[in-house]
Amino acid sequence: MKIKECQWCINNIHNKSITIDKNGICNVCKDYHRNFDKELLKDELDFIKKQKYKDGYNCMVGLSGGKDSTAMLHSVLDLGFRPLAFSFQIGYNNLTQSIIKNIESFTKKLQVDYEVIDIFNYINATDRACFAGTADIYDRAMTQQISKEEFRQIYFEGRQFYSTKQNVIFPFVRPCQICRKITIRAYYSEAVKRNIKIVFVGINEWASNKNGRYSAIRRLQPQSDLPEVFIVHLPYLLQRRYSEVIKILESLSCDENVLETSVKTGGHSCILARACEDIAFNMLGFHLDSTRLSREVTVGFIDKETALQAITSGKYNSEKTVREVLIGCHII
Repeated sequence: MKIKECQWCINNIHNKSITIDKNGICNVCKDYHRNFDKELLKDELDFIKKQKYKDGYNCMVGLSGGKDSTAMLHSVLDLGFRPLAFSFQIGYNNLTQSIIKNIESFTKKLQVDYEVIDIFNYINATDRACFAGTADIYDRAMTQQISKEEFRQIYFEGRQFYSTKQNVIFPFVRPCQICRKITIRAYYSEAVKRNIKIVFVGINEWASNKNGRYSAIRRLQPQSDLPEVFIVHLPYLLQRRYSEVIKILESLSCDENVLETSVKTGGHSCILARACEDIAFNMLGFHLDSTRLSREVTVGFIDKETALQAITSGKYNSEKTVREVLIGCHII
């Protein structure tokens, strides 16, 4: 009998990029355990700590107003850094005035400066064409002008263009791939503008280093004569567990909206993801966030039951289509 779901995480074979061996373990989990290097993470933490000996701000810390980034800011201060906290505003990421006010209140309490940075100007012509293509395939899915197999194939092919170095026009089923390229571009430019080398982000995932080991640091240097910026996935670097995040937030007496303990899908905080989730699930047979949540299970941040609960109970009804969201944000 063919095994359909990974025993360790929530990846399943409805996703054509996933394979599962005879022991019930998916390719992502196998690769992770093959390439995980605890000693490398220790060396990277030592390297990052050395970067704090600089006048003024010595790092930037990305805040969304959620649990992970809030706990991350506290950890950055514990490491002895003097951070500039920031949030990116892109229109569809649901960074409302009330969320901004909550972040401002929290950062003021910690005596940390905070900025909201509009990254609309980092959206280039290729990004806009990709967003337009994404709106097209979701329009076709809603009107049943595209088959499930064709939709799945587009999703699968889109995974080949994950690298930020690939300037390719493609209709990404998972728009996070487009947004990721925009935000990494913005991380680099905003850090260089302020003469800062370290940007901490609250994503519990890994990058590959030149030796194939899994690293917590993404090194950005578009050209050899330009400054290098280090994007640090701090929860992964610290091998953080979800229970630790909750303890940190409780110790800080955080707002109840931040302290709410359940794990959410992207649709909770992003209106573009919200417009995609149900349609994509019906077409693909798996949730768009299953790959992200699976990575968080793989690294030990959350357990499998928590990830499954997030994708089965986290239903967010969208009042707008993908096209309407993008038009409303003046992106297409």
